[in-house]
Amino acid sequence: MPERPFEDDPRSEAFTLVFRDGHRGWAKCGLARQQVDEHGAADPDMTHAISAWLIARGARQIALCGPGGEALAAGPISPAALERPSLGQVARLISICPSNLEAIAALGCFDRVIACENSSDYPPEVTQLERLGPDLGPDLDRIGELAPDLVVSSLTVPGMERNVTGLRARGIPQLVLAPRSIADVLAELELLGAALGVERRAAKVVADMRAQIAQLERTAGQREPARVYLEWWPRPMFTPGSACYSNELIALAGGVNVFGDQPGSSVEITTEQLTAAQPEVCFVSWCGVALANLDTRRVIDRPGLEQLQAGLREHVYPLDERFSGRPGPRMLEAARIMAAGIQRARAT
Repeated sequence: MPERPFEDDPRSEAFTLVFRDGHRGWAKCGLARQQVDEHGAADPDMTHAISAWLIARGARQIALCGPGGEALAAGPISPAALERPSLGQVARLISICPSNLEAIAALGCFDRVIACENSSDYPPEVTQLERLGPDLGPDLDRIGELAPDLVVSSLTVPGMERNVTGLRARGIPQLVLAPRSIADVLAELELLGAALGVERRAAKVVADMRAQIAQLERTAGQREPARVYLEWWPRPMFTPGSACYSNELIALAGGVNVFGDQPGSSVEITTEQLTAAQPEVCFVSWCGVALANLDTRRVIDRPGLEQLQAGLREHVYPLDERFSGRPGPRMLEAARIMAAGIQRARAT
């Protein structure tokens, strides 16, 4: 619904959930608190939907109350606990997030995948797969027709909660991934490996990533951290907040996120806030935009950023979103790219 139910929470939203018997439940959701009406209080599907909404925005706690203020659910929540599919032999897989497909491929199980959403572009063999529509709105009915043994779904960005609740409503088995940190990425690789019966392969992939992390940490520790701004979207301006793996990638590159103290996984900011933060280096990594179309002048010449020192010095660099925006086996390449940008900025 186009409203903000909690005035002190600019990211709060209201929505209705249509239940199987036709009745509707209403919810108000913010990162710190949530409330439902009498219909939502009586159905566990509403608690599940609110948990998915929270996780998609970087939260890992629920504080849900009923129409009279009574507590209905409180405490930690996790992606893995949202759905617990009964798995036997998983021969037919569907992925509805690019990072999930890359994880499946890294585990040597790409040959089991029968379909994916439209934005997946790696590995190259992805061109052979049936496409299901955008990652924020795949054709869930078609997924049901394909009868997969497992859908690897995601809650990495807001809006994906619709996919998770829709698959649940259709009774389609799913494993939900939503890493908030590099440690989460490693743990979910192991979880996915166990679900697919390739634990040894998963252990090898995780060990390789740990070795890369150690090398990046050694290099990053040799210099003073640079103040970094990472832009996920230009209008309105969005950047990673405290509950995001991007902070760790920036740290591994030898920097610190200038908005890393803001709550949530994704934060909307203004030009005034960015100028006040005074980053030393800026990286443009717009969600879903190809590297060739990342225009750094959009930051340098943006109205309101005339006094941004990184812009005046042209210390604004493109960063391929396929690495920075996909929490999976290839994400550490983003740290290497940012490290090169920081080194270049400090050399000029």
